[in-house]
Parts: sequence; C-alpha cells; structure tokens
Amino acid sequence: DLNSALDGVIQLALAQRTAARERKDFAASDQIRDGLAALGITIEDTAQGPRWSITGNGSK
Repeated sequence: DLNSALDGVIQLALAQRTAARERKDFAASDQIRDGLAALGITIEDTAQGPRWSITGNGSK
C-alpha cells in the first residue's frame, strides 16, 4: 500500500544519509535532510537512529 511504499522510500533515503554521515560527507547528509524537509518530512536524529515524521510544511 501507499504507506508501506512511502516508508520504504524514506528508509532508503535515511540509509543513504546515514552512510554519508559515516563517511563524514556532511554536505550530502544535509542535502538529503533538506530535500526531505522541502517535501514536508522532518528527520530527527536520536540515539536509536533517525526518526521521521510528516510535518506537512513542505514547499511542494
């Protein structure tokens, strides 16, 4: 369903962001975070890993 697809796409983006952070490629990490934010998706980094939520404030 649509929710599962959305979760899968966001998890893929977060995995790429985590990999960028591990490489210390903070520009790429920030670009992914900012791109998701522009779509209304907020990323929160926690000790357990990144969490996301839909804020609905995207510029789409």
